[in-house]
Amino acid sequence: MKLEIPTELRGKELTSYLEDTMTEFTDSIVQDPVEIDRFIRLWSDNLGLHDYSWGNCVLAWIQYPQVSMLAGFKKWKSLGRNVLRGERAIKILAPLIRKIRDTETDDEIYVVTGFKYVNVFDVNQTDGKNLSFGHEKMVKGNISFNEIRKISPLPVIVKYDGTSNGNITPERILIAPKDNRSAMVACLCHEIAHYKLNHLDSDLDKETKEVEAETVSYIVTSYLGLENEKAQYYVGAWNGTGNKLKGRGRKIISVAEAIIRDIEKL
Repeated sequence: MKLEIPTELRGKELTSYLEDTMTEFTDSIVQDPVEIDRFIRLWSDNLGLHDYSWGNCVLAWIQYPQVSMLAGFKKWKSLGRNVLRGERAIKILAPLIRKIRDTETDDEIYVVTGFKYVNVFDVNQTDGKNLSFGHEKMVKGNISFNEIRKISPLPVIVKYDGTSNGNITPERILIAPKDNRSAMVACLCHEIAHYKLNHLDSDLDKETKEVEAETVSYIVTSYLGLENEKAQYYVGAWNGTGNKLKGRGRKIISVAEAIIRDIEKL
């Protein structure tokens, strides 16, 4: 499907339309492991796209299905390339950021107050100087559990707790020891997701919480190159949970994205 943006939309109406469209398509993507895998590759493997949010990748793809590298008009100009005459801009969302003073610490902080649409173009909509680029190699395969635990927002305790693979309280995350360290990484990502999804203070039902956290774990571990058939089963076995998760796709994606970015900083 290719999105055709109504030409009469302008300003706040267009921004609102893009936000609604992003929410709709993200909700559908997180319910399908095949679509999740497609966007993991799109988000991680392409120049420029890696600096854009998952949601903006979705917006770009549904407007321009062959999308591969994104940049603004001036950025392409600085790289010695020009947007071809007649090419239609791809519209994505940029955050509106305002500086405020924290009432508790008196520090100046930046907060997102909303979004506005901006125009970008794919490399295939440009011509000019050949590009020279490279990517840092993504972490693949045998991921260190002890490295991943460094990004945990809570202390991580490795010990048995009955037959539980892992669980979380407001004070700590517990992970059962296993010979398969990748399974421990996946479990830790699941528990961190519970925390970042605000499940500890949420009145969501248990099934919804578990599916949300496991979907985050699936996205993160797939990005890292780990086999995670258990999470894939969870994602594929929604069985009516989809209606409960309507409108939650963007939150799930943003949490997975935040965990991935934390891991990349290690």
